[in-house]
Amino acid sequence: MRIVTIVSLVGLCMISAMQAEDIIPGAEQTTLLRGTAEVNDGIRSVTGETDATGHGPITYYNVPFDEGTFSLSWTVKKEQSVAFVFDGKRNGKATHVLKVYVNGGPSRRCNENTLTLVTYDGSTRQKKKAKVVTHKHHADAGKWHEISVTFKGNQATIVADRKTFMVTSARLRESIEKCGIGHSLGTLQTKDVKIDKRT
Repeated sequence: MRIVTIVSLVGLCMISAMQAEDIIPGAEQTTLLRGTAEVNDGIRSVTGETDATGHGPITYYNVPFDEGTFSLSWTVKKEQSVAFVFDGKRNGKATHVLKVYVNGGPSRRCNENTLTLVTYDGSTRQKKKAKVVTHKHHADAGKWHEISVTFKGNQATIVADRKTFMVTSARLRESIEKCGIGHSLGTLQTKDVKIDKRT
């Protein structure tokens, strides 16, 4: 009986150690670049357009983690590409580790019926080097969509509206410093933003 009890306690301790810490980012952890934002009834609305640099509004959530999951629900009123950006801090400067585009990709020529995954193995500040992988997928404007991105080891698992996509990259082993969501025109709404940090 004692052996069973000890084994059970060890098992419970191991499960507790692997549990995630849920973080709902607060205002002090949230940064908006370009555009305007307001929050009503738990829904964050960001409005703006693409500027002269070619970038639209983006909200960053500054919650560093090594392994974990970033998730939220989102909607736009106008058809467009929505970007989910994950930055590390290699060499002390924020750099992209992964980008996930829903309804497009990094260039205007990208097909709007795709989910595009961009990783940055071998990329430096002087020389950008990206690997681009596309999958058939479309998220309609005017509807709420769910997305989660889970980082574990050298792999990221993306679940978009219950469809699963995976990508591997050596850079995915880096700590994620901030997670962002951006769009190019009109209003993007988000809710239920959460980061599950593996502890």
